[in-house]
Amino acid sequence: MLRFSICLLAAAALVGCNSNRPPTTPELSGPTSARPLDTLTFTVTSADPDGDEVAYKFIWGDTSSVAWSAEYLSGQAVTRQHWYADTGDYVIRVRARDAHGLEAGDYDSLVVQVRLAPPGTPGRPEGPAYCTTGVRYTFKATGSHPQAESLWFQFDWNGEVGNWLGPVAPESSLFEEHVFDTAGTYSLKVRAKDDLELMSDWSEALVVTVVAIPGGPPQNLAIEAASDTTVRLSWQEPVEGPPNAYQVLFKPSGGGGYALVTETEPTVLTYEHNPSGGTGWYELAARYGATVYEDTLPVTTAPVHTGTITIGEVNGPDNPGGGWDRFTGLCRSSPMNDSLYADSVDLYVTDFAQGSAGPVYYLASPDTAVLDSSARVPAGRWRRTKLTQPLADEQLPLPAAGDTGWVQPVGVTPVPATIGCLTQDGYFALIKVTQVRIANEDLRAQAWFQLVRGLRLIQH
Repeated sequence: MLRFSICLLAAAALVGCNSNRPPTTPELSGPTSARPLDTLTFTVTSADPDGDEVAYKFIWGDTSSVAWSAEYLSGQAVTRQHWYADTGDYVIRVRARDAHGLEAGDYDSLVVQVRLAPPGTPGRPEGPAYCTTGVRYTFKATGSHPQAESLWFQFDWNGEVGNWLGPVAPESSLFEEHVFDTAGTYSLKVRAKDDLELMSDWSEALVVTVVAIPGGPPQNLAIEAASDTTVRLSWQEPVEGPPNAYQVLFKPSGGGGYALVTETEPTVLTYEHNPSGGTGWYELAARYGATVYEDTLPVTTAPVHTGTITIGEVNGPDNPGGGWDRFTGLCRSSPMNDSLYADSVDLYVTDFAQGSAGPVYYLASPDTAVLDSSARVPAGRWRRTKLTQPLADEQLPLPAAGDTGWVQPVGVTPVPATIGCLTQDGYFALIKVTQVRIANEDLRAQAWFQLVRGLRLIQH
């Protein structure tokens, strides 16, 4: 009886030892395609029916070392990363074992193909099949990559190969604008490359028929001051329709030909130019493809020059007032014995003494003439003008309107003396006194007038 009980206890112990069960066959997932040196992430899971923790052993299929991992909770997803240095087909195997060292009866595997795969050949470019010269059109390229790499695209415009454009994500599209300069039939193709410079073949061609359209010059070029040292040009589009671009050209005072300043978009009908203190002439052209149509009416900031004029001392026999015509820019002398002349006078000559004997002649603002005890000027709406002392360099910009350099009256000595003027209505000008002839009771001068109101550029 005792022997029987011992046997039963031994059998029970044997059954208890054999109750541990192995974990389930591991399930392995991850990429099956890659390039050399790509970092690949794999996930494995295995469940232990007894709830034991599970360890894993990855056999990567290359020369990497093989070892069991730490133990993880049953059913927990475990990730591992690996990369392959060379191309080839690699079989990854993974085994599982529980905390008691009991391994699963089988393993899972995954084949990874490591290749230097180029992008797929893009589809035929998409865009209009009928175009006109001088108009901007948009074309689309779409491609893919077997390894989901970013793509660059290059267009072939009938033998004219463009730059690489991108990158864009795989399965995404890239849009490129193009202008056809001449009429004809064009064959458009596109190819792709990835960041390893692996290129696809050229795509099928999109055939585009291009016809010519007439172009013409822009209309109504105008100029104004954008600030007191910069100008704003404005214009209207040609009657033939919008061009590819507008070209702004500038020829400086003092010599030289027209040079391209900028080329604007076809929707832009204004441009601000900073001539860096210089003056000159502006022309505008409309470009349709390779053909350029110039505006035939240039505009200018070059001051209008008036040759030698005579202005008398206010008590002398000649006209004592000097003023500029706002349309022509020319300077002329005017009488001041009647207020009807007030709109024609921007400065006058006086010696601030009875008679005209001097010894110093001054230029003064007309609105002060009625206060000049030596003058015989009636009250009226005489203009107010600011003046500078004689300038050291008559080619430089005049002082800004609020500058302390504006004074009046100004003594004209010695001669020649070049004096800046700022009129009441905002025009800048120069008067250069070349002679003071006290015996004749007058002075002789040349003048320059900036027809762009508010612009203090006076280079001539």
